[in-house]
Amino acid sequence: MIERLVSFALSQRFLIVIASLMVMAWGAISFRKLPVDAYPDLSPPHVEIISQWPGHAAEEVERLVTIPIEIEMNGIPRLDSLRSISLYGLSSVQMNFDFAADPYFVREQAFERVSSAAVPSGVTPSLSPLFSPSGLIYRYVLQSPDRTPQELKTIDDWVVNRKFRAVSGVADDSGLGGATMQYQVLLDPNKLFSYGITVPQVVQQLSGNNANAGGGFISQGGQFYYIRGLGLVRDTKDIGNIVLAVHNGIPVYVRDVAEVRIGHAVRLGQFGFMRQDEAVEGVILMRVGEQAQVVLDRLEKVTDDLNRNVLPPDVKVHAYYDRHDLIDETTRTVERNLLRGMLLVLVILGIMLLNLRSALIVAAAIPFALLFSFICLDWRHIPANLLSIGAIDFGIIVDGAVVMVENIFREMARRHGQDYSVTEVIRMAAKDVERPIFYAIAVIIAGYIPIYVLAGPSGRLFQPMADTMSFALLGSLLCTLTLLPVLCAYFLRRGVREPRARLFSWIQSMYGAVLGLCLRFRALTVAVCLAIFGASLLLIPLIGGEFMPHLDEGALWVRATTPYTISFDEAAKLSPQIRNILLSFPQTGVVANELGRPDDGTDPTGFFNNEFFVSLKPYDHPVWKTGSIRNKQELIKAIQQKLASFPGIIFNYTQPAEDAVDEAETGLKSSLAVKIFGTDLATLDSKARQVKDHLSQVRGITGITVVRELGQPSLIIHPDRDKIARYGLNVGDINTLIETAIGGTAATQVIQGERQFDLQVRMQEPFRKDIDSIKNLLIATSDGNHLPLSQFADVSVENGASFIYREANSRYIGIQFSVEGRDLAGAVGEARRKVEQGVPLPMGYRYDWGGEYKDYLASREQMNVILPLTVLLILLILFALYGNLKFPLIIFFSVLVTEPVGGLLALWITGANFSVSSMLGFVALMGVAVQTSVIL
Repeated sequence: MIERLVSFALSQRFLIVIASLMVMAWGAISFRKLPVDAYPDLSPPHVEIISQWPGHAAEEVERLVTIPIEIEMNGIPRLDSLRSISLYGLSSVQMNFDFAADPYFVREQAFERVSSAAVPSGVTPSLSPLFSPSGLIYRYVLQSPDRTPQELKTIDDWVVNRKFRAVSGVADDSGLGGATMQYQVLLDPNKLFSYGITVPQVVQQLSGNNANAGGGFISQGGQFYYIRGLGLVRDTKDIGNIVLAVHNGIPVYVRDVAEVRIGHAVRLGQFGFMRQDEAVEGVILMRVGEQAQVVLDRLEKVTDDLNRNVLPPDVKVHAYYDRHDLIDETTRTVERNLLRGMLLVLVILGIMLLNLRSALIVAAAIPFALLFSFICLDWRHIPANLLSIGAIDFGIIVDGAVVMVENIFREMARRHGQDYSVTEVIRMAAKDVERPIFYAIAVIIAGYIPIYVLAGPSGRLFQPMADTMSFALLGSLLCTLTLLPVLCAYFLRRGVREPRARLFSWIQSMYGAVLGLCLRFRALTVAVCLAIFGASLLLIPLIGGEFMPHLDEGALWVRATTPYTISFDEAAKLSPQIRNILLSFPQTGVVANELGRPDDGTDPTGFFNNEFFVSLKPYDHPVWKTGSIRNKQELIKAIQQKLASFPGIIFNYTQPAEDAVDEAETGLKSSLAVKIFGTDLATLDSKARQVKDHLSQVRGITGITVVRELGQPSLIIHPDRDKIARYGLNVGDINTLIETAIGGTAATQVIQGERQFDLQVRMQEPFRKDIDSIKNLLIATSDGNHLPLSQFADVSVENGASFIYREANSRYIGIQFSVEGRDLAGAVGEARRKVEQGVPLPMGYRYDWGGEYKDYLASREQMNVILPLTVLLILLILFALYGNLKFPLIIFFSVLVTEPVGGLLALWITGANFSVSSMLGFVALMGVAVQTSVIL
């Protein structure tokens, strides 16, 4: 069949040339259409269930919201991990599924089950938008010289957010910064007492006096008229005029017992931008399965439309993070690498073949193979990225082409000065090498099969590379068997003479002499090879191990972890100080920070968590070439030296997209963590401190942080049931006072056009600002008296949980850490031995070492199974070529004994760690070595 293909190409040369040009044109069009991203999505299908229960502590949220939802989610098909975090007023249940799971199917399963969860009244669990942790593609800030952050927040919520969420491919636009506007009724307990009005009565009247009514229609004069009762409140004046009660014919209005004003909701987070301490940002998340480049083009058009036609003239949307920049840099890098690679191969071919025509014919296989792979990638809807395109090995691609053209050239040179049929000579020369070329390329493609079997992030990362390389090899094979013989027939018709070079003649003679000695002393040759192989194996303990090398995003993500009990006001004071330090480095560009969490609860954290986005200037900028800071690692060290002036704050450094993926992988804000599972929070906290002490003794372990769950001071109100019973009250009356008067409750909403704002009822601040004020809050009894809260309950301060982490239906505490100056496998392996020996756990408690280390162990186990199967497959391919086992075993013995030597030596000399990528590199190298053996 292969021989027929070559014969057909030679008999239809013009047709082959035209078809090849059409294929290359199609490939060029496909490349223009092909979406390009910096890196593939490494996160598994993910579903998050968010439940907000304002005012309630972490223990209540866990017991009454999180656990019921977890119970319902257990057993969902393809569920890989079930995690949750419960904190003040918020429950977040997060599920990761198998990479092969359909994200829409698992989302539908979660939606069906969540409605059955037995959660308290008023709690409505909702599913977060369908996006992946690495789907953050666009960040913008809303800017105006005159408007307040609260006004900008309102514009963002009701104008900008809607526009962006309507863009095809956008999953969500999550805003942060600026206060959320609300109408407030701030009660004066003394006036309530004087008028004999209770807090529930105020809430009921506000809710009942804010509605429109529909009265059907009437017919009159041949027309019908709708009947509408317009009872919605429109402003603070309408709210203040609502009647609460009537005493002796005199109405008591809301304004008589309360201050009615426009205020803002309780702050859960803050956003700072450059020198602005208070700004408003939006974070746009891409829907799973969409292409970043396509969605970004749409977003930029909407941004332009907002700034030109929609927003007021003084308000502008400014994008400060756009993955387009990273994509463009990736595209430029790939194009540069491809061009340099092709030129380098062309030069080497010219030197080795010593014939420009032959070199150009061989080089034609490179653009053909590349463009053919682009056609296949576009057909399979596989986006290109820096790794998949940049990892193309031109040397491997042209191997078969070199063999084909060199053999044709040699056969023609042998007939120099003779009359011969060019077509027949080419057909004969191609017949000599076509089968070895075909099977050699099949062997190389078989070497990439382990990549398709890899599961988890490593499979997601390397499968596009394997697709691209396999398609390129197929394109190269097609070009070698069709186009190259035709080009040889056109351009090698005359003057073909084998050149003579003294250097090559000397190399050839030396090789012949060495080969003769090896054949003469066969046993000694094998013994020396085995000795070299054995010596190279001694390097394995000296080579470290890691999961995967990290891609540089051209930005920093700095996390500042302050004491967990810090207040919003105190945390907000630190943000501008840290931003100013980050801005003081000339290598940095935009600096922004996110303190706390957004109002929608999509990032479950507290005021202790302050995250800073730091864009970096391009590495070819002159600022990197002058001064003492020349690279990213030196910049991080310099930043850490300045930030060390903040005592009690732990700083960690990563990258924006990498941080999101790490958090999804571990459930914590770190790529590496050890988790202690158990039931008692105090025991977990004690063991975590001991683990931290042992980790600090391990070389290479840095940035150790215990995710402290205890220590949150709480004002506890314990109702005395005997006392409240004597006054005709119950616990519900006490709870109503706590939730409504102290915490605040939304009695209704004020509607302004398409906008809605909560109408909040709460006591005025002087009556709830401290413990004594809360103790003196009055409660109406059944006999009409008003007595202080302290008469019915004990009010005290106790320590509770700041938040509670759970995984696999069990509580856990996390100890986060990083590895610097040492390989991952060695550092974590030593830490694991020391911790598990030095910190024994009680019965029912256990350790789990997660994150990259867990992925590293999983990928290593997978490769232990996959590699033998790959070797077997290559043996079968060689058996099909030779029809016996003798030659395949000879080839494999020679390859397995010699191939690892250079790779291990290179890893040891360069100080590189053995990772999934290097492991796959060894497999690909084995395929190339087998190809060389087959052709020779």
